[in-house]
Amino acid sequence: MVTAQKCNNNIILARDGEREVIVLGKGIGFSARPGEKVDPGLVEKIFVPKETSQVSRFTDILAELPYETVLLAGKIVDYGKKRLRQPLSQSIVVALADHLNFALLRIKDGLEIEIPLAWDIKHIYPLEYNLSRDALGIIKADTGVELPEAEAAAIALHFINAGAEYSDMPNTILMSMIIKKSLGIVEAHYETILDESVPDFNGFVSLLRNTIMRFLYDRDEKQVKEDVELHTLLRRRNVSEFACAEKIASFIKGEYKWSLSLNDVSFLTLYINRITDYGNLN
Repeated sequence: MVTAQKCNNNIILARDGEREVIVLGKGIGFSARPGEKVDPGLVEKIFVPKETSQVSRFTDILAELPYETVLLAGKIVDYGKKRLRQPLSQSIVVALADHLNFALLRIKDGLEIEIPLAWDIKHIYPLEYNLSRDALGIIKADTGVELPEAEAAAIALHFINAGAEYSDMPNTILMSMIIKKSLGIVEAHYETILDESVPDFNGFVSLLRNTIMRFLYDRDEKQVKEDVELHTLLRRRNVSEFACAEKIASFIKGEYKWSLSLNDVSFLTLYINRITDYGNLN
């Protein structure tokens, strides 16, 4: 690997065979000269942009950010990869570093900002949200700054956009709308406010999310045999919950032309029974 260009004292462009990479290291650019071999002892992080056109844009952004913030973003991304157990786009480090720099400056200036879709991200993407809550601890340990918990949603959004196969924002918003409407149907049916802290609430949201994703992305999944016996049993024994589940199915069918299976309605019925069985009905 040889130096191609110095960006600043801590960032250089280098050639690794036929590909151009971004190399970070404390002082690595101080005496770097084009054509010289890169000192491997100074290398702390290597970014390999997916497209050549990204190299210039990424280096321009990274060169303007505090070096420690870039390394912090890299540490959080490495942690996220282990938790998610999936590859992530290289661009997440750049985007997250830029976000963290802005968030830290905002806290320093005493400014607060509302995080859009915070509820949606917390409930629709609980894994990404929870690892991002852990990231707040990493940030505090490294910088001494305690970011508000709402920032977990913003950090999670970077992981969602960088890694999930089915993570485009329009469909995230659509899922959120359907889930919120479905929860509203349950609350109207029972004339109550659901308690989000009950153990099965997130399970119910996940069930709705997975059901919606099956229709959104036309997943080629193995055909599951319809359990007619369970469906019939629940319709007879859990009359109210079953009726509520059918309201949700009717709403989805009416608005989006998606027909829920007998199993879908059965699972909805079971979860509705659980989330409304904690003494929280009026």
